[in-house]
Amino acid sequence: MVAMAWPVGAAEVAVREVTIRTLAAQMKYDRVEFRVMPGSQLRLKLVNDDEMPHNLVVTRPSGDKGLALAQKAWALGEQGMAKQWIPEDARVVAATGMVAPHAEEVLAFQVPQEMGDYPFVCTFPGHAMVMNGVMRVMSEGPKLSEGKFQLYLGKWGQLPDFGQLQPLREGALDDGLIGWKFDDYRNDFGIRFTGKLEVKDEGVHQFFMASDDGTRLSIDGKVVVKNDGVHPPGEDKVGKVGLKAGWHDFQLDYFQGTGGAELYVAWEGPKFSKTWLTRTERQTGDAAREEPAKGLPLVVKEEAVIYRNFIEGMGARGIAVGYPGGVNAGFDAELCSVLLVWRGAFMDAQRHWTGRGSGYQPPLGYGVVALPRNVPLAVLASAEAAWPTMPKDLPNGDWPEGYRFGGYALDKKGIPTFRYAYRGVAVEERLEAAAPAGPSGAGLQRVITLRSGAPVKGLYLRLAVGAGLEAGRDGVYPVEEGIALHAASAMLRKSAGQTELLVPVVLVDGVARVEVSYHWNH
Repeated sequence: MVAMAWPVGAAEVAVREVTIRTLAAQMKYDRVEFRVMPGSQLRLKLVNDDEMPHNLVVTRPSGDKGLALAQKAWALGEQGMAKQWIPEDARVVAATGMVAPHAEEVLAFQVPQEMGDYPFVCTFPGHAMVMNGVMRVMSEGPKLSEGKFQLYLGKWGQLPDFGQLQPLREGALDDGLIGWKFDDYRNDFGIRFTGKLEVKDEGVHQFFMASDDGTRLSIDGKVVVKNDGVHPPGEDKVGKVGLKAGWHDFQLDYFQGTGGAELYVAWEGPKFSKTWLTRTERQTGDAAREEPAKGLPLVVKEEAVIYRNFIEGMGARGIAVGYPGGVNAGFDAELCSVLLVWRGAFMDAQRHWTGRGSGYQPPLGYGVVALPRNVPLAVLASAEAAWPTMPKDLPNGDWPEGYRFGGYALDKKGIPTFRYAYRGVAVEERLEAAAPAGPSGAGLQRVITLRSGAPVKGLYLRLAVGAGLEAGRDGVYPVEEGIALHAASAMLRKSAGQTELLVPVVLVDGVARVEVSYHWNH
């Protein structure tokens, strides 16, 4: 027997509780449209499945998908995080705060009485162009009455005449919504749905249908829409029919061959908007027609994850490391230097592992900070001497003068310790998530250990370069908007028209240890 539940839930347009999730590592909501009745009470839940924070702001109707409001939020600058990136603006209908990774927030409000399309958008800087949708406020038409189903089993390439077949099971659609749930069967079945539709205002009515696989919709015994055969849903099929006021017979035949099983049916009348007759609504608009960005995100859990490939911001010998704790770093084995640090999601491996694509893959997360693209250590004749200039291209398989990469060793949690040598000095670098220190509670600890059997004079470690570098308090230096580093004994200097942050390295008994911590401010 086929185990079925009829139905498995109410149509989302009829309920006043809507959940929207973020798509991990894709910077998108999982739905781009939902529908609510004017003046209804709505509980809108945002579930953040991503590795970076997001919000959701419902705005007044506009033709720009909420982008103008988002741009006003971005203009908040340093005040943005304190205000949850929500500007004071009459266009804001309702808004969540910034929802942390793997957290959720419920937004309860009354839907406006005015019907229309109300954009919703994430106003975190840079997200609104792709992270948006629409809340459609509209009245509905009648639903299906006296709804019934008949289930058939069989293997078809075209719709059969169900009237000549014996149904395996039949029953009522308790709430008048077309939908199903199979526990034992996924393929090779057919269903006939019947019922009655009430037309309150005479005129032309449109029926919308999409399916995987074949469908045929009839009103009063006349075929209005047909989409037979084995196929994906494709574009909506639309049929028009003039109907007089009163009750009309409805019949929908559907069969499923192999692969996906989808069915969407709606109708629209002279005085009511598009109303779904199926339990599942179909998303519409440009985003619904886009091919979803599947990706192959590398997820970091209790152990570190290493990704060695062409990484944007580094050379051909990039080694990205995702650390437990939601922080990441990129080590360039060609320059023997840490060149990137960032928060949140780690890397998307699809381009190089399954996509067979060329080019450099950028980090997935946010708060990306590019450190000086140069060697980390240099012996200077004086504290004022210029830092060595890197050649544009190094010979294949070679390192900068005086350097040689020595690989890395992994601990029990998969965290690497990078090893390299510079002018007879053996260097080990280890990074890992730091104890919470900044307002964001996210940080990265970097420890550089140097050993040499001979004295080394004039050895410096360069940590940051930037025209706006300024000294902070207690050894804390803001190196870029949103992030600061702490390093004892660090010094600022002007050189070649820019400001550099250096640490003099003094070996005691042949050993020196430099600790650097990075902390994000939001």
